[in-house]
Amino acid sequence: MLQTLGIAYPAIFVKDMQESLNFYRRLGLQPLYVEPNRDDEESICAMLATGDGSTFLQLVGPTHPDVDMAEASPGVGSLQYLSFHVSMEQMHEIYYWMASAGVKGSEEIARGYERLVFMEDPNGVMIVLIAWETEPPEGMSLPRVLARAAKIRDAAGVPFVEDEHIKQAIAELQAEG
Repeated sequence: MLQTLGIAYPAIFVKDMQESLNFYRRLGLQPLYVEPNRDDEESICAMLATGDGSTFLQLVGPTHPDVDMAEASPGVGSLQYLSFHVSMEQMHEIYYWMASAGVKGSEEIARGYERLVFMEDPNGVMIVLIAWETEPPEGMSLPRVLARAAKIRDAAGVPFVEDEHIKQAIAELQAEG
């Protein structure tokens, strides 16, 4: 049986990224990085850490004010998908689990430091199972890893956080103790 490790992050379409970032900062969320949307060149994604850092929120918004996200389906303010964090070991066994459970989903998709499988729940809600290609050691703060990886990415002058940035961030954080 598949065992999720927890909710990884909901992704919310927003009409104004800066306004939304400001709102969620006021709620105590910590922005970790902003990068282009790998699926839509007219939008960007922001990853924010919540609470103790074990859960995240992703905001998906337009790159420019003249891009109207409200005209896109499902639209501003709606949930794009709900994602659950699973171990990489479980990700490798996902097809066996899906076949035995009668669940249909996408093939495993490699995107940066994550591996994803998409499926829909019975109500049409998009569900995404997400595993990090390189899992931080137990007890290491995921927000610290993502924030450090984003700084490494920025220093490299590249648009996306990749697994190599995660690996370097983990190594640096381990060296710091």
